[in-house]
Parts: sequence; C-alpha cells; structure tokens
Amino acid sequence: MMARGLLGGRRVGAGSDVVRVSPGQRGAAQSVAAGLRAASDGQTVLVAPGLYHEELFVDSAVRLRAERGPGSVSLVSRTPVRITAAATLIDLTLAGAEPAEPLLRIEDGGAELVGCGLHGGRVEVTGQARPVLRDCRLTGARLAGLYATGNAVVLLERCVVTDVDGIGVVAGESAQTTLRDTWIDSVTGSGVRARGTARIELARCTVVAAGRNGIRAEESASVIGLDVAVSRSGGDSVFAFGAARVDLTGCWLTDPVTAAVVAADRSRLALTRCDVSRAGATGVVCRDQAEIGISAGSVRGCAGNGILVTDHGTVTLTDTALSDTTYSVLHVGGAGRLTATGALVGPSAEHGLHAIGSGSVELTGGWVRGCGLAGVNTADSAEVTATNTVLAGNRNGVVVGSDRPVRLTGCVVDASGRAGVQVGVGATVELTDCRIDRAGTAGIVFEQDSGGTVERCAVRAAEGSGIVVWTGANPQVTGTSCTAGAKNALFVAEGGGGRYVDCVFTDSAYPAIHVGPTATPTVVRARIRDTELDVDVDPQARPVFEEIRLTEVARSLLPPTALAASGEPGVPAVAGASAAGVSLADPTPTEAARPTEADLPGLLAELDALVGLDRVKQDVQAQIKLMQTVRRRREAGLAAPPLSRHLVFAGNPGTGKTTVARLYGRLLAALGMLERGHLVEADRTTMVGEYVGHTGPRTQAVFRRALGGVLFIDEAYSLVPPGHTNDFGQEAIATLVKLMEDHRDEVVVIVAGYPLEMSRFIASNPGLASRFSRTLTFEDYGSTELTDIVEAQCRQHEYQLADDARVAVHDLFAAINHGHGFGNGRAARQVFQRMTEHQAQRVADLADPSTDDLLRLTASDVPAAGSVA
Repeated sequence: MMARGLLGGRRVGAGSDVVRVSPGQRGAAQSVAAGLRAASDGQTVLVAPGLYHEELFVDSAVRLRAERGPGSVSLVSRTPVRITAAATLIDLTLAGAEPAEPLLRIEDGGAELVGCGLHGGRVEVTGQARPVLRDCRLTGARLAGLYATGNAVVLLERCVVTDVDGIGVVAGESAQTTLRDTWIDSVTGSGVRARGTARIELARCTVVAAGRNGIRAEESASVIGLDVAVSRSGGDSVFAFGAARVDLTGCWLTDPVTAAVVAADRSRLALTRCDVSRAGATGVVCRDQAEIGISAGSVRGCAGNGILVTDHGTVTLTDTALSDTTYSVLHVGGAGRLTATGALVGPSAEHGLHAIGSGSVELTGGWVRGCGLAGVNTADSAEVTATNTVLAGNRNGVVVGSDRPVRLTGCVVDASGRAGVQVGVGATVELTDCRIDRAGTAGIVFEQDSGGTVERCAVRAAEGSGIVVWTGANPQVTGTSCTAGAKNALFVAEGGGGRYVDCVFTDSAYPAIHVGPTATPTVVRARIRDTELDVDVDPQARPVFEEIRLTEVARSLLPPTALAASGEPGVPAVAGASAAGVSLADPTPTEAARPTEADLPGLLAELDALVGLDRVKQDVQAQIKLMQTVRRRREAGLAAPPLSRHLVFAGNPGTGKTTVARLYGRLLAALGMLERGHLVEADRTTMVGEYVGHTGPRTQAVFRRALGGVLFIDEAYSLVPPGHTNDFGQEAIATLVKLMEDHRDEVVVIVAGYPLEMSRFIASNPGLASRFSRTLTFEDYGSTELTDIVEAQCRQHEYQLADDARVAVHDLFAAINHGHGFGNGRAARQVFQRMTEHQAQRVADLADPSTDDLLRLTASDVPAAGSVA
C-alpha cells in the first residue's frame, strides 16, 4: 500500500481525486477557497457541513460538493461567486448579502449546478458561458432571479425560481435560455422576459402568480413554449411587442388579472393547441401591426372579449373554440383583420362577432351560437364575409350597421330570438344561397334606406314576416322563397320599395304580400301558394305586379292582368297602371273638414259640458286665450311671445285625457294654429320596434300621420322603463324630440300617464323637459261626478235614472276604493253597462213591460261594489 500525504489541504497518493474542506481538522483545507486552490481539473472538493463566509473564484474544472448533501453547506459572500470554467457545484447553498446584486456570476465555460440553493441575489450568465442548472432553487433575489446576456447559452432543468422582487428569468442581447420542467412563482415582475435578439425556450414549465406578465418578449427576441402553464399573472399572461416572436404549443394560459395574450407593435405570435381561460379582461389582444395565429385551441370564460383585433393587427383562427365571454367573443376594430376557419364561437352575453371601424373579417365554416346580442354585428365601415357558416340560437342572427357590405354565402341563420338578418339604416347586405330559419321576429329586415341583394335564399318558419322592408329600403331579391311565416311572407312598409323576381311566397298566416302607404315594390314572376289571401295593398301604395302565379290561394285581390297566363308570360300593365306592371292604388280618401273660427264657441261649450275637470277646463281656456293673442300679434306684424303648445296630461286612467286632447286639437285648428286638428293616438307598441333600427322609422311614421294635428302618446313613461338604459324606447324619445324641433309649428304633442311616472319620464331626457313645460293635472272623479257621468250615459242612450238609483250609484262609488289603478270614467261606464244588463234581465220577466219599464233604471239594477274596478 502506498503512503498518502497531504500538501496544502490536497490529498496526494495513488488514485487520490478528492480535496476535503473541513475547518479545524488536520490535513484538510481550512476554507473552500483553499480547497479550490489545492484542487486541479477533474478533482472533487468535498466540503464539510458548516457556514462559510468566503469570496470565491472558480477558474478550474473541479467538482465542488457538499459532503452531506443539500442544506449542509452554506456559502455567504459579500461579492458574487465567479465561475469561468467548466466547474460543477453540487448540493451547495449560496447566499448573497444584497438581493439586488449578483449572487453568482458565470462568465465563461460550461459550469453545472446540481441541487443547489441560490438565495439573496441573482444569477448572472454572461459572455460565452454555457451553464446548466439542474434541480436548483433560486429565491430571494431582487430585479431578477437569473439574467443571461451576451452570447450565453443557459439550461435550467427541474429548477424552482420563487420569491423574486423582479423578473424570474431574463435573457438579453443574444443569449439563449432553455427552461425544462421548471417552476416559477411569486415574482413581482414578469415570469420570463426575452429582450434584444435573445431566445427563451420553455418545455413543461409552470409560471404562477407573476406580478406582471407570465411571459414577456420584446425588441427582436423570441420565446418558444411547449406544454407551459401560465396562471394568475398580475398583468397579461403573455405580452409581446417590438419585433418579438412567441410560439406556444400545448400551453395553458389561465386566470390573468388582465389579458391572456397581447401582441403589440410588430410582434408575431403563434398559439397551437393552447387553452386560454378566465382572463380578467380580454382573452387575446392584437394591436398596432402585430399578427397572431391560433390553431386548434380554445378561448373561454374571459371577462372582456375573447379576441380583440384593433389598429392594423391581424389574427388568423383555425379550428378554434371561443366561448363564455362577458363582451363580444370576437371584436375587430380600427383597421384590424380577422380570418377564421372552422371556428366555434359562443355562447356569449354580447355579440359573437362585432366588427367596427374599418375592420375586415372573413369567416369560413364554423358556428356562431348562443349570443345574447347578435351572432354577427357590424358598424362604421367594417366589412364581413362569411361562407358556409352556421349562426344558431343568437338573439339576432346578423345585424348590418356599417357602410360597407356584409356578404354571406351558403350560410345558415337558425333560431334567432329576434331577426335572422337585420340590415340597418343605410346599410347593405349580400345574401347568396343562404337559409334563414325559425327567426323569432322577421327572417330578413331591411331598415330605412337600406339595400342589397338576396339571391337563391330560403326564409322559413319566421315568427313574424319572412322579409320586412322599411321606408326607403330598396333590396333586390331574386330566386328566394319565404315559407310558413307567422305573418306576411313579404312586408313592405310605408315608403318601402325593392324588386322581387322569381320568388316563392308560401303558407303565410297573413296575406302573402303586404304593401304599405306610398310603397313602390316591383314583384315579377312570383309564385304565391297555400295562403288565405295573396296581397294586402294600402290605397296610397304604388306597387307593380307582373306574371304572378297563384296556387291554393283562397282569396285573391290581384287583378287578372297581374297574373301569369298558364304556361305563358305575364300580361303587361292595364290602363292607369305603370308601364312595368299593375299598380294597385286608390285615390287618397277625402279628409274631414277642418274646424273654423266659427266653430270655436261650440267647441268651448263642448269642453265646458264635460263632467268635472274644472282645473283642466281653466287651463285649456287659458291656453286658447294665449293662442288667440299670439295669432292677433302675428296679424298685427308683431313678434309672437315664447310659446310651447306641447302638453303633459298627468292623471289616472279614465279621467278624460283622450277626450280633452281631441277637443284641444280641434280648438287649435279652429284658431288656425293647426292645419287639421285631428288626433293620432300612439303608445309604446306603435313607436318602439322589436330590433335595432326599427324604432326610428316607426316613430317617424306615427309622427307623420299626426302632422297638422295632435299626437297623443298614452302611457308615455313606458318608453323609458326603469332600469333599462339600453331599451329601444330611448331611441323613440330621441327621434321624437328631433321631429318636434323640425316641425315645431306643424304638430302638437301631448304625453299622458300617471302623475309620478310622467314626472320621471320628463326628467329622463333634457329635450323633453324643455319642450313639455306645462302640465295639466286630471284629478280623479269624486262620487258625485262619477254619478253625473252615469247619468250622462243614461241620457245619451235614452235611459232614465230613478232617484233611488241615483242615490244607490252615489253610494256605490263612495264605497269603492279610488286608489292607484281605479278606472274613473271607465268605471262609471262599466256601472252603466251593468245596470242596463240587470235591467234587461228584470224587464224580460215582465209579461207586458211598459215604456217606462224600458226607460227606467232602478236601485235594484245597481251592481255590487266588488264587481266594479
């Protein structure tokens, strides 16, 4: 056996390759630094348990190892431990004195750290270093856990980076960093960050609770991730800007505070088989000139949009599922571009696709389903093209509101809660070979001044009309069928138009074709089948019908000249019709004569004869006197005083509001303040539409009918139901206010309803408060006044009220609760009707009733209090 010796802590002898460090032990190195000086390349420096305060510089390819394994040796240094060689550190704990400074600086060589704990400072890798860290734990650093720069190439395998006041792992300049099976959590900055032209690769890694981004790439850096889970990021899960590239495959991006993925500037992102879920804001954001490609992945449960594309961003979706978003699933704005193939979109509380600005969208295949607003909605100058896409179970299938066309080819729009396809004011649609089934209202709606083409489409089983065409709309419909609608197959409203060629209108519950006043549709070679009535044409309409074929139509209003001969072309126009076909229009009906000033005394006497309403009569008479003064000042060439003729009638039902409104109009006409003085009654149902863009034309239509007279809006407060800020009634009010301003001298508007509700209604819009400055309060009738109304009914219908009956009627009204909802005059008329019914039963039992028996109503005819509302 050869003798062994020790020189400077170094064992010498045959086969000796270990240098032992054990302070106080003879023959061993007294410090780690001494052991390193004593060791040569390939030897092991074995460190005994203990706490070592040393400054180390490792410049040889030695193995520095804790003798008794992890946690037994702690090295504390005031300056960074430097490594410039292919050294190996095993099971050591390195602790720094200042967390913001480097704890370990690897400057060159292929160093390897295995099972080490690195606490209280960052690991810096620079130059040409090629280190590997396996099973290490990096904690307690500030600014960064690991920072690689230069041309360094770093591998972290099965490591943990945690409790960092800054970024977990940073790669800058041209460094390349690979993380495998590594866990990063509780960092205040981003989990990993790539800068310059650096590259970070992650495989099977987890990034949890990063204070900012889970993954961040900027400048010209790149990040590649495979099977990476990023969760609970304080900012965006993934953020890229500059010219950065991010490529993620099979990754999970969940529960970020803001967005899951953001691509900005000129960055490029690719997500393949990735799952984005529960983002605190939008799932995926693409802005500036960035590009994102998503394939075979999912985006779900986001508090904002699923995908947001804006500025000049571009997103491509392939076989991706997107669902359960608070806002629209797909939102494209600015000049953004979205291309989706085979995407499954919805459900969502808002739109499936919302395209605004000058955005451009192409959909191919896929589904859009279960959206609380529209499956597809456009505005501004956005353009959408959809091919072979199914839109099912959305509140509206497609809503077109942009000034660029929406093109649908081979699409199916099914089970929409409201309209299947709604073409907004001035918008255009192109529908080709599409099917619109089971719409909750109309199949296709063309709003005011809209247009477009419908070719070879089928509209089936709509709960309203098949195709609805509003004022000024002019669609071109060819080879299209409307089948089994709950209303008309084709409804052309007042002032509507369009051309309908080679269409089939079948099995409609209402007349197959409705044509409203002044409408001018042209219908050529249509087939009308299986309906009760073929057409319903307003006398003021000017439609053209040519070569119409009827099959199983119970009743026809079309003239024979509009019908196609059997197997022959249609017959041209008859005399009085347009040259293109038959026009079904009658002269405008003669209007009733307008009251003149000579009628004024009689109208005032009629007002005075109304039962009760003393305050109302005084107010109306005061208004009339004011109008007379205004007229006389005008005739004298003097300026008229400020005057608002519009009124609020506040009172419970049955207090005579409609009667007084009708008289008021006739009084103003007698004074020459209104052209006709007629009354047009309206309420919410006549003014508010069922879908977007429907309300304005309806309000305009009812307003036009009232020009020259009085527009009386009963229960006007229902236009602004409490708690419904997005209700279409707001559009009706805005339209009404503008029309009142545009036609201030041509119409009087009276709004009526319960007193408290009317106060809320007037306060709901500043324009209302300024235009309705005078309120007439209609008090409830007292028992005596109600009895007078019953007696007036008796005189009108040739009955006589006996004295005992008068007392009984008075007592009846005194006993009835006159609270909210009491019918007032309606209740009086109801009592009179019941009395006549009871009298009829009583007299029928008389063998030979006298004239007095037939005239008199007695106390026995008065109904019980419980039967009167």
